[in-house]
Amino acid sequence: MLGMQLVQEQRVRLSITPEMKQSIHVLTLSSQDLARYLQDAAADNPVLEIEETTARVARLPARQNHGRGGSLYDPFLRIKGAEPTLEQWLASQIRVLALPSQRRAIAIYLAGCVNEDGYLTVDLTEVTSLIGISMNEAMAGLDVLQSLEPAGVGARSLCECLLLQMKRDPAAAPFAEQMVEAGLEALVPFHPGRAGARLAITSQQAQKAYDYISSLNPKPCRSIGSKESPHYIIPDVAVAVRNGVTCIRLCSAGIPRVSINEEYAHWFRDPSTDESWLARTAEARAIIRSVYLRRGTLMRVVAAVLEEQERFMSEGPSGLKSLSMAAVADKIGMHESTVSRAVHGKYVQTPHGVLELKAFFTSGIATTQGDQMSASAVKLRLKALIATERADRPFSDSALATLLQKEGIILSRRTVAKYREELQILSSLERKRWG
Repeated sequence: MLGMQLVQEQRVRLSITPEMKQSIHVLTLSSQDLARYLQDAAADNPVLEIEETTARVARLPARQNHGRGGSLYDPFLRIKGAEPTLEQWLASQIRVLALPSQRRAIAIYLAGCVNEDGYLTVDLTEVTSLIGISMNEAMAGLDVLQSLEPAGVGARSLCECLLLQMKRDPAAAPFAEQMVEAGLEALVPFHPGRAGARLAITSQQAQKAYDYISSLNPKPCRSIGSKESPHYIIPDVAVAVRNGVTCIRLCSAGIPRVSINEEYAHWFRDPSTDESWLARTAEARAIIRSVYLRRGTLMRVVAAVLEEQERFMSEGPSGLKSLSMAAVADKIGMHESTVSRAVHGKYVQTPHGVLELKAFFTSGIATTQGDQMSASAVKLRLKALIATERADRPFSDSALATLLQKEGIILSRRTVAKYREELQILSSLERKRWG
């Protein structure tokens, strides 16, 4: 017979408080994400106040405002106007041409059917039925569109785009046009001997034509009227060497300073204050503590990393050695997961450029001297070896592995091929040049 009973037992269990979760979340944020997080938190919590920072603005010379008698400077006059779209850019070229009104209208219509790369996205038969024109009139409008800048605009295929660029280039390589007309599929992968035999030309001529084709732009209008906003990296930490000493500084220029509102603080000392407002105060203080903990943790992690990667400051990326997050965690007395969160999405400004903080943690490659060499340093050495090869006799992956082994770096051929592909370097057959 089944029965029920109460049993009391003690059990040790790890629980994460909401404040710990918040601190972990703040630690993983980059400078830009932290600034947005604090702005949202201040908007939601009236107790949390963002301190206004007064920036020193240089005075600009006053501009004479003739006709109104004033001398005030208008900053809106310095605002950059919106860049024209690709359609507007093409239409402005068409309007200055001496064309019949109907042909101009057809060309402007076709300019609106060009995608961001510069290719015509509609079929001419569809255009003739939509606007009620003949095929000859549509072809005449297309000729006007393809005569505009940049060269290659209005093409209906990649082959046509390359051919349009060649026809306008007086320095086009001989036989390049015949090579494109023969089919682009024969150029990947490219072999000068076979391509020359197919076109009845020499390997040297085929190689020059191929090099010229590779220099053409397959997307001629990609940079015109682009709506993509540039992505700027704002470093979280700046590192510099001054008088032989490595100096570390947190880049907190874009992070707003937060504090407790003083007017609310006096009110909260009253015992009759509502508990919900006391909870808001505790939440604001927890956010401020999390920000200070983030600063301290990030400084400790960066200092430990640079202490281990001391050669980087003098030699650059080639001086990196193998380093794991577990080693840094043991060094500063933290858990490995804390180091991983502190490193996530952070960038460091160094004398050798802005690098991701994760770049300092690399796997090790064994050497004949018994020490470890970082994978990034091995890739740099591999890239340097390929740069010294002869154009007509490039190093194969096996030859590169042998050369690295002579320098004490033990790598297999497959690992060399993997690193070469990560560096976006072609194989030896595709790197070979004739003449």
